[in-house]
Amino acid sequence: MKTTKARTIVATAALFAALAGFGYHAGGGVGEALAASAKQKAEFQQVLKSLQAVDTAYAAGNSAEAQSDFDTAKTNWNKVSPAISKREAREAQLLFDSLGKLLKQSAPATKVKSTVDGMLEELRGDIGEELQ
Repeated sequence: MKTTKARTIVATAALFAALAGFGYHAGGGVGEALAASAKQKAEFQQVLKSLQAVDTAYAAGNSAEAQSDFDTAKTNWNKVSPAISKREAREAQLLFDSLGKLLKQSAPATKVKSTVDGMLEELRGDIGEELQ
């Protein structure tokens, strides 16, 4: 179990490092972000709540509810993403894609939880700062 968690952490860190390098070379910097509206900030908070709900529902064995919560998070994310830098939006999009695949593959709940936790950390960190 510890080995799997360690591998997940290392893989996530490598993904973030690779994405950071890609975003920098592609010219997608923080300076490209647009001002976030109050509505977008509220939608961002809903993204976070919906992702937490994905984890809760999936851990309880309710994959249909988890998928519905994921769809809600993704819909709200699509409304928020234009207000942040291209680089951060790309990183988050890859994380959403990864979580979506895990849900479709009926991955173990621990893997879904780990992915959701990583997403929440990333979203609250860099993206939350951009929206302030």
